[in-house]
Amino acid sequence: MATAKRRILQGQSLPGYPPEIGTWLWAMEAVRQRKLRLVEGLDQRTLDWEGLDARENGIGSLLYHIAGVEVGWLFIDILLQPDLPASLKVDFPFESRNAEGRLTPVLGVPLDEHLGRLTRSRRTFLDTFREIPAEEWRRLRHPDGEDYAVTPEWAVFHLVEHEAGHAFQISSLKARAKRHFGSRA
Repeated sequence: MATAKRRILQGQSLPGYPPEIGTWLWAMEAVRQRKLRLVEGLDQRTLDWEGLDARENGIGSLLYHIAGVEVGWLFIDILLQPDLPASLKVDFPFESRNAEGRLTPVLGVPLDEHLGRLTRSRRTFLDTFREIPAEEWRRLRHPDGEDYAVTPEWAVFHLVEHEAGHAFQISSLKARAKRHFGSRA
């Protein structure tokens, strides 16, 4: 009897990082790849759809938000810089939230532009973490104006959790948009 080929489900460490840090960065990459598969080939109508009542965050708005949160945690909370570098600021022309506290709707932006922003934010994150020594992984930072202290370890955990939660939200929106618009979504 022939044995079926088994898939190997195993975490690993991204090369070029201390193992503990590299394992968490691998988890960030694994969640990102899952989300990228979810949005592959989406049309503009589906990216911009805000649910039946037009009160949800559209997929495009969520993609913008995910990239912004990633670089925000990196520069403001981990590196303790007061703002994003000019080279990244150009990718974020919209405020994170509107006057009502809702994510700013980012509509009419093509999927390729969102994917480019996500690629640049992740590349910046991973490149910066190559320079963070292992002994800094659990050192508390005290971001200006915040009522919390945070370690890079917790920030990376939070980013894995954050993106996974939004991947579920994107999956739900995509499925509902398909039912709403028909099989063309």
